[in-house]
Amino acid sequence: MNPRPAESVLRPGAAGWELWRFPPKGLPTVERQPTSRMIASAPQLLLALPTRDILAVPIWVSAEGDAHELAELELSSRHLLRRGADVYTVPLQQADGRALVLALSAGDDSTAAEFYPRARTFEAPARLWETGSADTLVWREPDGLCFGFYRDGRCVFFAATGETSPGPAFCGAISRSALRLRAEDILSRIPASLRLVGDFSTEERKALASGLQIDLDYIETPPAPVRPALPSHLAPPSARRAQEKSRSRRRLSLYAGLGTVIYGLAVAAVASSLMLRKAELTHVRLEAAALAPAAEKAKRIVGEWKEFRGAIDPTAFALDQLAAVASGVTGDKVRLTQFTLEGGRILIAGEAGDVSQAYRFFDHVKKSPALQDYDWISRQPQLAGKTKVRFEMEGSRPDAKTGNE
Repeated sequence: MNPRPAESVLRPGAAGWELWRFPPKGLPTVERQPTSRMIASAPQLLLALPTRDILAVPIWVSAEGDAHELAELELSSRHLLRRGADVYTVPLQQADGRALVLALSAGDDSTAAEFYPRARTFEAPARLWETGSADTLVWREPDGLCFGFYRDGRCVFFAATGETSPGPAFCGAISRSALRLRAEDILSRIPASLRLVGDFSTEERKALASGLQIDLDYIETPPAPVRPALPSHLAPPSARRAQEKSRSRRRLSLYAGLGTVIYGLAVAAVASSLMLRKAELTHVRLEAAALAPAAEKAKRIVGEWKEFRGAIDPTAFALDQLAAVASGVTGDKVRLTQFTLEGGRILIAGEAGDVSQAYRFFDHVKKSPALQDYDWISRQPQLAGKTKVRFEMEGSRPDAKTGNE
């Protein structure tokens, strides 16, 4: 089994900040009033915001609705939200078609703002205490006493009072809050036990126990924070905006990285294609160089054949070609007016009684066995009178000379 990663919690204490470190192995350690360098080096930092800057309101909402939207609407209707503040909700309980949620909202704090960039997440101090069997907890922060109520081990309400000693005013605040929460069914009963955490004198402990008429459990040294099972990720407005900008920058960096990778792959593909083309061109050039002597010899033989073909090839004799063409002249309706053979080209002109006779003559010439070496082009016959049309056709052998030769 892999050890859990190192974590750390920065929590407001009675005399200032406390930096708790949770190594992968071993017991947690604490640094009282840590330096900025210590906090900067803390891994996976959870920042517990001062309680005075957090609004906590337990609300019953419909179990079928969106708890976050309903809680935000409720706090807005009570005019409890600060400008630019967000609402975070922690589900607590469901019963009889409704859900109990703890709605939280945090404001910016000048003493904690310098730690916002270092924090991976945020939380309320009241949700980091181990309460044991107590249903009320009291602790001290730099600005005064704080208290919280717990139901089945879950924090359902907390507040900072600004009081510096647990006198009648502080006890009255706790009593009034307990009565209100019990009336709203947030608490299942009036709190009967209290855990007091921190450095409190004997007189302060007696005043608190007698003022509340409650069983008191005293822990002088604050224990290590306990991560809640359902974190709230409670972020102040400026920290939330910074996180959103950071996420936007990371997304842009990711897109830029993906674009660079895609561009690199495209360049690599083009380079590979060019290399293949170059290799193919080199191969073709080598083949051409290897075939050059044979091609030159074949070219010389073809040239010699062109020179002597007219004298030794019967199919190239002008009279034989004329006889093959004239064999298509039947009756007195078709007659030749021109026959020219020069440089492997034959030009034929003539007259026919009608267009159909001209086309029959064309077919005869094209199908003649003696004239198969020629590619023929025939022009549209033209009327030359009421009973006469003129026609022309031209044939050329593959070895025919062009006009530039």
